[in-house]
Amino acid sequence: MSTFAILPVKLRNSKTRLSGILSPEERRGLTAAMLKDVLSALGTFRGLRRVVISNDDVPSALPEMEFEFVYEDGRRGLEEAVGMAVRYAVENGASSTLFVPPDTPLIMPGHVQDILELGRTKPLIISRARRDGVGIIFKRPPEIIGEKFTKTSFIDIKTEARMNNVPVFVYDSFSLSLDIDTPEDIGEFLRCGRDGLENLATYRFLKVCESVQKKYQKSI
Repeated sequence: MSTFAILPVKLRNSKTRLSGILSPEERRGLTAAMLKDVLSALGTFRGLRRVVISNDDVPSALPEMEFEFVYEDGRRGLEEAVGMAVRYAVENGASSTLFVPPDTPLIMPGHVQDILELGRTKPLIISRARRDGVGIIFKRPPEIIGEKFTKTSFIDIKTEARMNNVPVFVYDSFSLSLDIDTPEDIGEFLRCGRDGLENLATYRFLKVCESVQKKYQKSI
């Protein structure tokens, strides 16, 4: 089974809901740090090809990381951009794809291993994000259902799968549900108490942000 992990990311003008606590440069740096952590977790698996799609020069922002890069012009919405990456994967021999939000720095190799092993027998695996969103999406084959990213993605994907008689397996994980979009998310990330948090690029980046130090000094 050839699996391609797909990570759509925007570095410029990213994470605007954090503008009250982080500057544009800091938001860009945080986004890059989170992507680095996610790529590192995925990089544990030699047969898993990592594809980043963006309209930013991500390879220059993360020169130390190895991944395949698909450029898109920024005029597409998320569904179209991910669809473009899925087509790239299929054209390059993918039998399955794994969509991974690039802002979930708590993802661990163990999660990835679980999902890849489950994917041998389960055609569609999703995890729940907060606010009715979706976390990871494993599809085998990649076009078993279309791309769907809405305010209620988790429910919408389950509904579409049911309409197409595709069984859905829900992978429950707090770590995969914690995407960093708001100041409250930063606080929860810093308070999560996960062993080895200091080894994450995301934690190291937030630790030196002055505004974060002031707001969450008891958690750092």
